[in-house]
This record gives sequence, C-alpha cells and structure tokens, in this order.
Amino acid sequence: MKHAWIAALAGCCLLAACAQKIETPTGASVPDIGWLFTGQAPYTLSTKVDAAPGPATLQLVTDLSLMADTPEVVLSRDVTIAPDSTLIVALGELAPGFYEVRLRDSVRWNIGVRPDAVVSVPDPQPDFDAFWEQTIADLDRIPLEAVWTEIPEFSNELRTCYEVRYPSWGGGISGGILSIPVAAGKYPVYLQYMGYGAPVFYFDPTAAPDHIDFLVSVRDQGIFKGDQDRWIDRGLAAKENFYYRGAFADAKRAVDFAASLEKADPERIVALGESQGGALTCVAAALDGRIKAIAPAVPFLGDYPDYAKIVWWPVHEVFEQADQEGIAREDLFRMLSYFDVKNFAPRIHCPVYMAFGLQDPTCPPHTNFSIYNNLGTQEKRYYCVPTCGHAMWEVPAWSAERDAFLSAF
Repeated sequence: MKHAWIAALAGCCLLAACAQKIETPTGASVPDIGWLFTGQAPYTLSTKVDAAPGPATLQLVTDLSLMADTPEVVLSRDVTIAPDSTLIVALGELAPGFYEVRLRDSVRWNIGVRPDAVVSVPDPQPDFDAFWEQTIADLDRIPLEAVWTEIPEFSNELRTCYEVRYPSWGGGISGGILSIPVAAGKYPVYLQYMGYGAPVFYFDPTAAPDHIDFLVSVRDQGIFKGDQDRWIDRGLAAKENFYYRGAFADAKRAVDFAASLEKADPERIVALGESQGGALTCVAAALDGRIKAIAPAVPFLGDYPDYAKIVWWPVHEVFEQADQEGIAREDLFRMLSYFDVKNFAPRIHCPVYMAFGLQDPTCPPHTNFSIYNNLGTQEKRYYCVPTCGHAMWEVPAWSAERDAFLSAF
C-alpha cells in the first residue's frame, strides 16, 4: 500500500518526536536541526539517524510523486553514516517544496525547502464567490434560536458551562460547548473548531475566567456525533449537496452565535483549531470578517488535486465513493474546488499564525502551505515542529505560542 509520509520517527531519527521548533519570519528560533531549509541554496542535510554506521544509499523523492507508481527521485547518493550516527549530505540546490528522504530500505523522514515559496495556484470556479454568497444569504435568513442546557459538573463560581444547539443552513443543527464567565462585563471569545470526528471535551471553568470559550460542533460531529465516522465522501455528486457546504456554513454560524452573546466583546473574536478544525478556522475567517485573528494548526482540506499525489487518505476514500457513484475525476475535482481551503485563503485578511508538523502523514505540509501561501493577509507567520507528525495538540510549546498570539487581539 502506498501510504507515504509515514510517521515512523521511532525508526528514523534520534531526536525526540515533537521536539524543537522553527518559527519564521518573526520571533525567536532554536537552531535549525537540518530538516527545514528557509534560506538560499546550497543546502546541506546534517542530522543523526537511527541506522547502523557505514556505507548507505540515500535518495530524495518529491512529495508530489509519492503516490505515483514510480516516485520522482531528484537526488541519489552513496553516503557514509558516521560511528556516532551522524549523517552529512550536500544536497546542493533544491526547488521549494517538501521531500522524503529514503535511507537504505527502511529509514524515512521528510525535509522542507523554503515552504513560503511553494506554489499552489488557487482554482476557484467562476461562480465560487456567488455560490458562497448565496449559501450565507440562505443562512442569514434562518433565525439564530439557540437552546442552552447547563452542564453543572463543568461550571463553578467563575464560569458556567452549557451545551448549545441552534439551527443552521439547510435544516442542519450545529452548536457546541460554551464556557462563559459568571461576572458581568465584556469578554473576548475564543472559537475552537474541532478535528474530523474528534471527541468532545469540556473546558476547565477555572483555567480562563477572563474569556469566553466555545468548542464548535458542526453538523453530525462533536456533540451530534453518533456511530458515524465518515463525512468527507457525502454528497459528492453536486456542490449543492456536499457535506462541507453545510459544515462550512456551520463554521460561519458559530461566529454569528459568538457575536450574539451579551457578554461577548465583538471586537475580540478569535479562532483556532487543528486538522479539520484548522480548515474550519480558515473558512470561518474567510466568510466572516468579525474574526480578528486565527491560529490554525495542520489545516485539513487544502489543495485536493495535490493532496491525492502525496497521501492515500482522505482523497482516495473520496475516489472510492466517487467511483461507486460513477463520478468522473474531472467532475469530482471541479466540485471539490468549491470546498478547497486554498480557494478561501485569499479572502482571509486578519492576522494568521499557522503551525505544522514536518512529518505529518495526514495533512502533509504542502497542503498546509497551499493555504498559507495564498492568504489575503500579509500579517502571517508559521511555526514548524520538524520532528512532529499530525499531533500538534501534543506540543505544549505550540499551545503557549498560539495562546500568546491570540491574547493580543
């Protein structure tokens, strides 16, 4: 099976997984560990590997060919692993992008070159804006009649917790978990969008008594999730019926709800999320300018055509369903372009701080930067954990960076 970008770091390197970071273009950085190159060529790979000392063969494969029958090898070298496990290889000049390093038969890891120069050209259909304007116009005609149910076990004298449900686009129901200060006043609102099928959690009412937290559940996920575990292949035959039309509308409706709160400061609404939550964060900011800043991590749903060239899931799950329905690839990608987050990115004008894991096997870095490099804002920066895969939520340093960034708004 052609599962690329495997997060098998235990057999790859001697550095601790999800350790160290590179932050550019602003802020303090620790030394580059040799896997992400942000300067000009020539480049040299210098790292330690979990492999026996001695001669070896090293190949560099482009990420956009990893799903091909014959991946594109841009460099092949005979190298020597030193007795202390050090590997130093002159790479010379490399085009901006991401590459898989293949050492001997079993050691694999990923490197990146000038990610902010990676090109993913937006491909919106001519009626992209009209389609979403109509969707939001339909949403705006639906009264925001929220039903609040208190959850006493996650409430105290500082904040009260509620499960909230309200109608959304197309007859769908969305909502989430709200933690709101008891004291009178106006508070910033943190919208937290959830990952694909992620479990619901509840906020510690004592942890952040100075702001409002809202864990957003889009339709059929979060607080609405039953036994189902697949949404991305629903309604593939037409853009009008694709699952993410409703889910993206739900992301926008969460902003409506936040702005409607009596204790909300409408000038201090920010958003964050990881994976699908990162995608929903970006889409919400694109569809509603009331969001003042966003911090997406490893955002999902960026650049469907290239996604399919890098990893098997999720695009090939979509392919399988499309094949069952007799939908041609050209028609499928045309439909998906209405929901490609890279096509929403130019509409995002607030400050952005994006995190990614260089070893991500689920939302590979190329797809993250298809969004980042097309943002409509110049107030942007990214945070890289070179040894991390998809689980940016396991990186306390990123959480601290993200919270410090959002607290400024």
